[in-house]
Amino acid sequence: MLAVTGGRPPAAGSDPLVPPPESPDASVPPPIPWNPLSYASARAAIVEAENALGAPLDELVVFVDPPADAATFAELTPRDIEGAVLSGVAGVAELLREAARRFMARGSGTVALVVAARPGRGPLSAMVAGALDGLSEGLAATGGGSSWRFVAIRDESDQPEPLARFVLRALDEPPREQGKVLRHTGRSGLFGRI
Repeated sequence: MLAVTGGRPPAAGSDPLVPPPESPDASVPPPIPWNPLSYASARAAIVEAENALGAPLDELVVFVDPPADAATFAELTPRDIEGAVLSGVAGVAELLREAARRFMARGSGTVALVVAARPGRGPLSAMVAGALDGLSEGLAATGGGSSWRFVAIRDESDQPEPLARFVLRALDEPPREQGKVLRHTGRSGLFGRI
């Protein structure tokens, strides 16, 4: 399992391409840095992931949880709004597109987008989450065709372990309803967790 870090604009004075400290567990590779404001970084993240695995990717799962707004809406600057859209939406879309291109060229693969639904984040973060929900719905409706598969999941649970099991099950099983965004609520239903 590999982790790709990124998704938030870099803090002033920080270098988004400097990898985080080494993982304490030697069996877990360190996360791969990704700058969502750079289209070239999306391609580099996919290539680095394949190099770290020593094989082509066959699945890419992207978890997105937009952070709460740092300021009130009236205090936001145009740069804040543009940065949120570019890093939170365009950067994620480019990462998904890059993986889809590679899977299409190879003839197989799965891209999954998991968007966290969290109330009370603020209007800017809600805008980013809404745009990602729209991207999920659009990609789920059109799918990847015969050469790659797209899975869209909306997480409403705030429960990481059950969500991880739900994602793995969604990747392993054929979808019950083609073209739909799957919802993970974390609640038990008649036939198990939904």
